[in-house]
Amino acid sequence: MPAVTICREPPYKEDQLTEISGNICSHPKYSSCWNMYPYDEVPISEFFINSTFNQSETFYNDQYGLNSLKSNVEVTSNTQFFRGRCHTIRPKVALKRATKNSGYSIMLQHHIPKKDVDLDIYETRPGWHLYIHDPKENFTEVSMKASGRVEYVFVDIDEEIEIKLQSQYFSNIATKYQYCNKDENYSELKCGESCILNAVGEYANCSGPWLHNDNSLHSCNSYKSIMKLIGEYGRVYESDDDPECDCDQPCESRIFSTYIQNRKNFTKNIEPSTQIYIYYTTKLISMMEERPSYDTTQFIADVGGSLGFLLGLSVLGLIGILEHITLLLCGGVIKKMQRKHEKRSKGGEEMDKGSENSDATVDIATIYKERL
Repeated sequence: MPAVTICREPPYKEDQLTEISGNICSHPKYSSCWNMYPYDEVPISEFFINSTFNQSETFYNDQYGLNSLKSNVEVTSNTQFFRGRCHTIRPKVALKRATKNSGYSIMLQHHIPKKDVDLDIYETRPGWHLYIHDPKENFTEVSMKASGRVEYVFVDIDEEIEIKLQSQYFSNIATKYQYCNKDENYSELKCGESCILNAVGEYANCSGPWLHNDNSLHSCNSYKSIMKLIGEYGRVYESDDDPECDCDQPCESRIFSTYIQNRKNFTKNIEPSTQIYIYYTTKLISMMEERPSYDTTQFIADVGGSLGFLLGLSVLGLIGILEHITLLLCGGVIKKMQRKHEKRSKGGEEMDKGSENSDATVDIATIYKERL
């Protein structure tokens, strides 16, 4: 199963923003939130914690789970600047069936009634942003090349939606000109996000709660510094250019595709809320594996076949040629060694014959004396 990241729209509590900032404020991206902010009294981190929605304010009565069990999933949260506080559900067990009941079941609650959704007071339609991605990846709102592996679905308030999943698995081969990382836990999104956020923090010379990968910089504590940080982050967020980060591509990756099976009004007497089902309808997975079309073994086989065809060579014939070449180059040395060996052999034979003759003579003389 994939991981599912849920972000609320609108992402911030406008009343809390206004109360803390001391001015009319609907989103931290506006300068009106910061020109009267009490920097010496309220840390910026507290500002983001109090103005975003935690898990208990997101999941209705903690009604979420996999295969009908809450213990089969784990939930983590992270802070994004434009999306607020997002919550990610990851599977802890592998599924054995592909049915609606064995998939994700998530019930969400919202703070905006359904009757106010169509009003013009909101910049974006209220609801939920769903991001479906590989469990090893962390969701980030910053666009980068690896973000193409994240599937997106928008869900309305008071809606029941069924999302069917399909999975594709890709396996690449590292080459001399295109390297890929073979580590199963490696994440290109994590690497890219860390690179971008660190660059933004270094440019502004301070950090914000959404730059959670940078711990070396102090928190922004003035209007000028926070506006510089927000301005640089907004430029990177809206840019279509890929960041200049030295991040490897993973050798193995998984892409999840979604299909809306059913969308209808959520008829239960719980307002405002949303019911989400995410599941597989089949156990089949599309696998695309990259293999070398011409490797070293094939090259040697082709060379040997070509030589055998053109020159009429065989393995035995090639051994004979190598033998002749060896004798031609090292024949003198081999002959000298053979002669030395022959001399040693002859010398040994003569010594053996002499020894035999001496022994025979002694024996005859001894026998003759005894007879006398």
